[in-house]
Amino acid sequence: MNGQTALTPAAGTGPPEGLDRDAPLPLYFQLREAIQRDIRQRALKPGDRLPTEGEIERRYGVSRATIRQALADLASAGAIRRVQGLGTFVAAPKIRHIPLLTSFSELVTSQGFVPSHHTLSSTVGPVPADVAAELQVEGGAPARHLERLLLADDDVVGLADTWLSHSVIGPDDQPFEPENLKQGSLYAVLQGPPLSLALDHAEETISAAVAGRNHAELLGCPVGSPILAVRRLTFTPEDRPVESTRLLFVGDRYEYRVELHRPGGLGTTASAAAWRIVRPR
Repeated sequence: MNGQTALTPAAGTGPPEGLDRDAPLPLYFQLREAIQRDIRQRALKPGDRLPTEGEIERRYGVSRATIRQALADLASAGAIRRVQGLGTFVAAPKIRHIPLLTSFSELVTSQGFVPSHHTLSSTVGPVPADVAAELQVEGGAPARHLERLLLADDDVVGLADTWLSHSVIGPDDQPFEPENLKQGSLYAVLQGPPLSLALDHAEETISAAVAGRNHAELLGCPVGSPILAVRRLTFTPEDRPVESTRLLFVGDRYEYRVELHRPGGLGTTASAAAWRIVRPR
């Protein structure tokens, strides 16, 4: 854990700039935004311990109820985490799963992380019956099977278990050598030469799961930890299935978020809905 970092601005008399008692915004909202601003501007970094409620009370001149409401909102948003007996800490940023057909590398790069992969296996074998139905091939037909660890900023975030139909990608092993997969995303391999496939759309099913012993060891989390499971089936423009992938993500590093609009197409009412799985600490 990092040491405690004081909230900005510097200590002084009276409430600091940013908390305006004459403003229509509630004080808890203003306090929440002040703490969130410090996190965004890196005055508070992941792992830093927030000041105690008493210290925040003295600094901002607000009640404990106001402080607790602000901190509860930040905890609900995943910006901070509470550790029993130790205090409240700035949470590590989460990767946000968005409803676009992007590779893991494209997704995390767009959010400021550095992606990398570790190929656990790349083999050709008989496709399981349930995957065969998704890929629209006969059960037991040959298919490329990949198992990869997904990393962001060198931290393990998820595990990808992928089947690729041989009837689409062909028998060439070279594009799927671990060294080639390490250099870029799987989608870059599929869309680049010699395969030059067009990936057009996908279907995803997202659900909650818990980490069994094997998955927990690979993901670096305790057995029984909550994880996010994503099942993706990717198609060409001609609706030909190319990829069946099961993605497992560590709950405290990954979240699903989608923007919702009211029916009617007015575009004036929108809200953000998020489902988070928080690993017990």
